[in-house]
Amino acid sequence: MTALSSARNLTNMDSYLESQLTTTENIIFSENVSGSNADQSYIDSLESASAYLWIIISPIFLFVGVFGNILNLIVLRRMHFEKNPTLILLFLLSVTDIAVLLVGLPRYWARDALQFDLRTVSQFSCKFSLFLIYISMQLSSWILVLVSVIRVIKTVLPLRYPKTKIRVTRKNTLTVFCIVVIALCIINFHFFITNGVITEDGEASCTSLTPDFRNFDEYVFVYIDFLMMSVFPAIIIIVCNIFIYLVLKNMKQRRASTTSTDKVTSDSVSRVTRMLFVTSSYFVISTAPISLHFIVDSYVRPGSDDLTQAKLDMSFTVLYLFQFSHFVINFYCYTVTNKRFRRSVKKLKDEVKNRITRHGGLASDSHDVNSSAERSKNQSMDAVSKSHY
Repeated sequence: MTALSSARNLTNMDSYLESQLTTTENIIFSENVSGSNADQSYIDSLESASAYLWIIISPIFLFVGVFGNILNLIVLRRMHFEKNPTLILLFLLSVTDIAVLLVGLPRYWARDALQFDLRTVSQFSCKFSLFLIYISMQLSSWILVLVSVIRVIKTVLPLRYPKTKIRVTRKNTLTVFCIVVIALCIINFHFFITNGVITEDGEASCTSLTPDFRNFDEYVFVYIDFLMMSVFPAIIIIVCNIFIYLVLKNMKQRRASTTSTDKVTSDSVSRVTRMLFVTSSYFVISTAPISLHFIVDSYVRPGSDDLTQAKLDMSFTVLYLFQFSHFVINFYCYTVTNKRFRRSVKKLKDEVKNRITRHGGLASDSHDVNSSAERSKNQSMDAVSKSHY
């Protein structure tokens, strides 16, 4: 009886342990399922937020940016940009920024709103789109570099090195600009060789054509792009701005003893430099983060789980939109920080308003007289500052 009782106890103990083990396994499995569901919900939230940011913000950036840059072109044309090297570069900068916005933003909007990638239309669209977006972004950076260098030549050299004779002309400005364009074309030409449309499991994508090309794009070109679009331009722009700041500070200290003409010259130089300083500073702040993201993404994404990839995608969306904002705000920076540009915008607005009024049959003689007086006043003010732009 004792042996039978012991056997029964052992059997009951085994049953109890087995039931406890099963319960523990069920709890662990339930926790894993719950954690997995939570992660999936978080991933879905990140993907939805990223898509909505592109769908909502990209059309706003596209309209505001293209509209502002077209206004830039109109105002600069009215300021006779072709006679001034700095204005020539600002004109080219607006054209470049329009190209960036038109090539970049519609593609991401269509991808998330219509589930259609414009780059996959053809092999050429894939290659040319990549080439154009990279070269236009990099060119925008280097135009700001050229503008900063011109400001240094015009403000720093005459005061620090008065015997130095370096002339900034339309010809040598356009020559340097063409050299920069050719250099950037050479750097980015590889996209016509390394990238194309590949179809896998019925889904087309614009990507690297071979593993070797992918290694080049992911582990070599990201550094080239980082240097050409962010690091080198930022270093040159920051150094130029420091030199200009020191010169302007010195000019301010000497204002009390200068003539009225010198004061006008100093104010004009300060206004233009302030405008360019704001634009170039925002450029440095907006371009570096996304370039660093591309480098980090190259090492973190391969082999990562879905949650990590969703976080990387969200980071890309936020930082890339931040970079696009740089190509949107130039007109508004010019208007806020430069009086001459602001006066030209006001004159354009008044003329458009007058045309609308005349066509509506509501024009009055007093309004025309006031407008003429205002135009005469603005023209006289422009004549004072024109030579110092």
